[in-house]
Amino acid sequence: MKKFLKQVSLGVLVFILVNVIIAIIYEYPTHKSVRNKTNRNYLKWEAIHQNKNTYDLIIVGTSRAYASFNPIIIDSFLNTNSYNMATSAQDIAETYYSLEEIFEYQKPKYIILDLFFEASDDIYDYYQTYSNSSFFNSNQRRYNLIAKGYGTAGILNFSIPVVKFKNYIKQDIIGVFSNNKSLRKEDQWIKGYLHDTLTASKAQVSNFGPISNFENTTFDKNRFDKYFKKIEHLVKSNNAKLVCVRTAYPPSRLKLSKTDDEGAYFKTYMAKENNPYFDLNNFIDDHTIYTDQDFADYHHPNYKGAQKASMQLVEAIKRIQEKNH
Repeated sequence: MKKFLKQVSLGVLVFILVNVIIAIIYEYPTHKSVRNKTNRNYLKWEAIHQNKNTYDLIIVGTSRAYASFNPIIIDSFLNTNSYNMATSAQDIAETYYSLEEIFEYQKPKYIILDLFFEASDDIYDYYQTYSNSSFFNSNQRRYNLIAKGYGTAGILNFSIPVVKFKNYIKQDIIGVFSNNKSLRKEDQWIKGYLHDTLTASKAQVSNFGPISNFENTTFDKNRFDKYFKKIEHLVKSNNAKLVCVRTAYPPSRLKLSKTDDEGAYFKTYMAKENNPYFDLNNFIDDHTIYTDQDFADYHHPNYKGAQKASMQLVEAIKRIQEKNH
């Protein structure tokens, strides 16, 4: 019995030690970047918290949105003061609680929500989610996101480093044996928008796969419906206008896809909700205005693509304004 207890105690000690080491390795860079004021999520939330009631157009969604919309371009045509609050792998539950935090400090006229199947699927990047929500000022809101947004799995991923960082540990192990050492540079940000000067190479384009569809994602219709309605109600209750968009994909990926389940689903859903929706893949003039050279990779536009996306958003807002007058 004593031997068994010693083995259990040793196992627990090793488990704790491993988690401490992993936490130090993976969380130290975040703490360092906050101290140096280079952490992008920290800087975004600082802009929201420190500049109360300043922004009248705020963009939320995944990295597809933070690479698509340049507030400088948008503001120059709409006479707005906009901010891009989209973040990496932003899950729809994360979007909802982020908006709760935003509305506590800002009174925007427009909320731009980028729609993406993978933002409402059954696979969560807890590290990215908790990295973003760690900068909420409200501890209660952070707890609600963890416990109500993700339940027991959320609590485990929040509490245990080896679980939270498992995907990054796996990537690092694979990286040791990989010849691909290229790093994505993210050093030029404008009001939350990533000004990316990279252009997808011919080799990258040749390896593009089909866009997000029902057969290659785990999109959860019920989960999307639940949180979209919560977002819709939250935005309306704060006297703001919700504008939904789907950001663009490289044309080569669209050609590879036999169907466009994502586009068809969101178009039909938004029509039933009577909510403004614009698919940037074929808006304006019902055809794509993008080339593969407008993208930094398989679904993030570079600065050239962002110029086009930002102008499309300007046109979308103008149409809404004209309709309301």
